[in-house]
Amino acid sequence: MNKSEMRSLMRDRISEIPENEKLTTDAEIYKNTISLPDWKSAKNVFVYVGIGCEVRTDALIEKLISSGKRVYVPLCQGNGEMDAVYIPSLASLKPGRYGIPEPRECGEKAVPEDLDIIIVPGVAFGLDGTRLGRGAGYYDRFLSRARKAKKIALCREAVLHETVPTEPHDEKVDIIVSESRIIKIQR
Repeated sequence: MNKSEMRSLMRDRISEIPENEKLTTDAEIYKNTISLPDWKSAKNVFVYVGIGCEVRTDALIEKLISSGKRVYVPLCQGNGEMDAVYIPSLASLKPGRYGIPEPRECGEKAVPEDLDIIIVPGVAFGLDGTRLGRGAGYYDRFLSRARKAKKIALCREAVLHETVPTEPHDEKVDIIVSESRIIKIQR
């Protein structure tokens, strides 16, 4: 199966899950995520803002902000690049490119190398840390510059596989958090 076929299959699979079940699994993923010991020393955290079939991150963002972490969210640029922009609250977001909430104003940007944790979205993930994104390459380009950051994927079991189709430029994650388990990738 190629990337395009798998994206289509995963979107269909997620769309078949009832909304109340998605909310339940997202709440379990949140609990598993905040249980990770990696948060203790993390100061600068980059978190996607979940939309569509993605795991919701609003509660995680609020928790991180209230616990004193510096939270950065994506701001996609027209050139295929993405910036990590600081937000003081969820209220500082507005609908942006691709309908994804983004900062109202382009304030302080984090250098990818200065991030401690990156919460990574994906259409599907492999148990080997492989990730299937939406296809634009924003995250692969960004993750390739964030070498010291722990890369954590939030993933429903319904889209977790042994591996997913990849290409040489595709970046892997370090940890996958689902509603029922935490998978630390061995490299």
